[in-house]
Amino acid sequence: MFRYSYGEFYHTFRAFNGILGSGGYANDGAANTFGWGHSPYGDFYSKLRSVKAMSDVYAKLSEADKTEYQIFMWTGNVIKDYIFYHLTDDCGDVPYTDAMQAQQGNFFPKFDKQKDIYHAILADLKDVSGKLKGFTLGTSAIQKQFLINDVWFAGDVAKWRSFTNSLRLRLAMRISVIEPDLAKTTIQEVLADGVYATNRATSVTLVDREQDRAFEYLLNRSLQESRGNLWMPENMAKVMRKAGQPDDPRIKVLFQPDKDGNYSFMPTEANDVSVIRPNITSTDLSKTYPSIYNRSTFEMNVGMMALIITSSEIHLIKAEAGLRWPELGIDVANEYKLAIQESIDIYYEENALNTNKTYAGYIPASMPAKPDQATIDLFLAAKVAEFTIAGADEKKGLVFDQKYIHFNMLKPYELWADTRRLTKELGARVKKSPSNIKLMERTVYPNTEELNNNTNFQAVKAQNNYTTPNWWTGR
Repeated sequence: MFRYSYGEFYHTFRAFNGILGSGGYANDGAANTFGWGHSPYGDFYSKLRSVKAMSDVYAKLSEADKTEYQIFMWTGNVIKDYIFYHLTDDCGDVPYTDAMQAQQGNFFPKFDKQKDIYHAILADLKDVSGKLKGFTLGTSAIQKQFLINDVWFAGDVAKWRSFTNSLRLRLAMRISVIEPDLAKTTIQEVLADGVYATNRATSVTLVDREQDRAFEYLLNRSLQESRGNLWMPENMAKVMRKAGQPDDPRIKVLFQPDKDGNYSFMPTEANDVSVIRPNITSTDLSKTYPSIYNRSTFEMNVGMMALIITSSEIHLIKAEAGLRWPELGIDVANEYKLAIQESIDIYYEENALNTNKTYAGYIPASMPAKPDQATIDLFLAAKVAEFTIAGADEKKGLVFDQKYIHFNMLKPYELWADTRRLTKELGARVKKSPSNIKLMERTVYPNTEELNNNTNFQAVKAQNNYTTPNWWTGR
């Protein structure tokens, strides 16, 4: 549910590397053609089967047992909401109300509007958060089982509430352009509640439990086989190394030095790539040119955390919310500062999780010591000063830049969503891709949908392409 498999990430990264400018796409100048080897549509529905099966069993219980098992269903619904928002973000209108109803004899589900799906998800997350508030596990055998069977948070209800409310903040910002009133109300409710990812302890991360198979079917294998797309991208280098400011401390744990000991980037445009093409090399992974993503932090790190929802992302959401709605009383500059600080912290933590210093191509510079806080504070002061004097739209652009760094290649779905959402307002300011790469707005439905569910499919056939914007973009 929460980490990428080998195949999913391999195909996702290849599709989005150029589109998002989050990986060093070696631009050859050819116009891109849309495509995605991974099918999120079928993948996400397969993940929903467990939740649906649990719901079917629950419906047959006695009323007394339903009360005992309700915590299983509340938290199961959060997982369902998590999967469905990803699904509709990728595909637009999808079966929701009638989905997974084969056991009830409905083999031809209608496609719900994305707007209706989002409204339902936000309402459900709010409902679950309210039910979990003040809930305490009882001493019955059933509720004791929740402590064992909850493989996500080990029965910690407070963590479930933090996860649920953090999702509400993420999705509220997603609709900030198209439905600002609902977005604002949702954010106000969560901030008043006060339970969400506010720091490292309440951030939601995941370390895989089958690390011995990392190079067989996990993200690490994808990274190994994607090295040709793992150069340091020029646009990220420009954000992290600005004239008159200290270098971003994260540069040393997101990337590693090239053959000359420098942090060099893959140019964005084809003509610039052509100039350096004779010098591009990854034959010796300890002496590449340009710099590549830090192999100790990512590829060779079998203990690498999946950053599901971190406090850094939430601080950036709050900063943008404060810019959009000053009446919320959010200290925008401070939220921006906290986001950067906590992103620095978690990426140095990520890098330090790697205990392997003997892999082929290892260089000591890929595992740098974290700068002292005084050095970090100088960097933060420069970022806050830049942010403070920026205009309103540029402040939003600077917030986006921090998401671009924080999400980098690890969270392409969230970076893709923010890029699409902000294009209406900020245009080229959020475009990090080369000029020959167009923004993919959504993916297409599997051919089987038109074949097997033709009557209902007619309602979405016109949007079955890569270029029709999602509802929440407002475009």
